[in-house]
Amino acid sequence: MTENIEVVALVIAGSLVGVEFAVAAFLNPLVGRLPDAAFVPARADGSRVLGRVMPFWYAATLVALIAVAMVGWPAWPVAVAAALMVLVIAATVIVMVPINNRIGSWSQPADVDRGLSRRWDRLHWVRVGVLVVVYALLAVYAVA
Repeated sequence: MTENIEVVALVIAGSLVGVEFAVAAFLNPLVGRLPDAAFVPARADGSRVLGRVMPFWYAATLVALIAVAMVGWPAWPVAVAAALMVLVIAATVIVMVPINNRIGSWSQPADVDRGLSRRWDRLHWVRVGVLVVVYALLAVYAVA
């Protein structure tokens, strides 16, 4: 039973980290090279779509981490991972969601604020780094 929960947690957290890394490393840099007329709909639509999906994925990751910590207690690496995940979620809601909402509201090239999108991208890289640590802690615990 414990191993099954660990596998589910690894899949959920691993796919979250993979998607967030792909957005940071590939999607946003590609979209960022587009002219404003194409940049606006691409970035705004991406912000709206991912803004609807990601809260559930983040919550599922946190629930999976808590489940692993509960069935495998004492599981300090997973408890630390869960605490980091809570911090990531809080920072996302407090800092990144307002920026994402502004980007998602763009409807024409005159709305573009590339500085705002670069700020979101920098913050996103920090979030990706913390998510990698979360996943590494979970993976170390699951393998040990």
